[in-house]
Amino acid sequence: GGMFSDADERDGFHPPSQPIELNTLPASEPPPRIYAELYWVPIPLMSRRLVAVLRAAGVDNLQVFDTQLITTHGQSPPPPGHYLAVNIVGLVAAADLKRSKTNPEVTENLISMDFHSLSIDPLKAHEALMFRLAENISAVLVHERVKKVIESTSINTLTWYEPEAWAG
Repeated sequence: GGMFSDADERDGFHPPSQPIELNTLPASEPPPRIYAELYWVPIPLMSRRLVAVLRAAGVDNLQVFDTQLITTHGQSPPPPGHYLAVNIVGLVAAADLKRSKTNPEVTENLISMDFHSLSIDPLKAHEALMFRLAENISAVLVHERVKKVIESTSINTLTWYEPEAWAG
């Protein structure tokens, strides 16, 4: 959730000076017919098209970095600069802990809280359009308004979960 900056004195918190090189691995199955709009591993990657739609929907807390696809697979791979590495800046403590279901054996309540079912407090979310959840940073929440904008485009490879159905 923190912003990469040249002024940051910590190692690993500087923006890359060159495009991030990406190598795709050949799958044991046939190569993909399409490349997804979003990958989380090894780093968050979004297609330039998805980033443009998010920004058009009003999401303004994305820090993006150029990438370069070095190896690709399949009959119609994307162009080398198709993806952007994306940093979703900011954490929002928006969980309604009284209504959420959590693992009582895990006492962590910030960064990696173990949710079985998540409930969001809209007042704590402050109408943020897209953010990482401070209580569990693996959760990225997207406002319904942004979801509708994305769905109105030809982007149809994303999977959406209602907070109540999310566990992590």
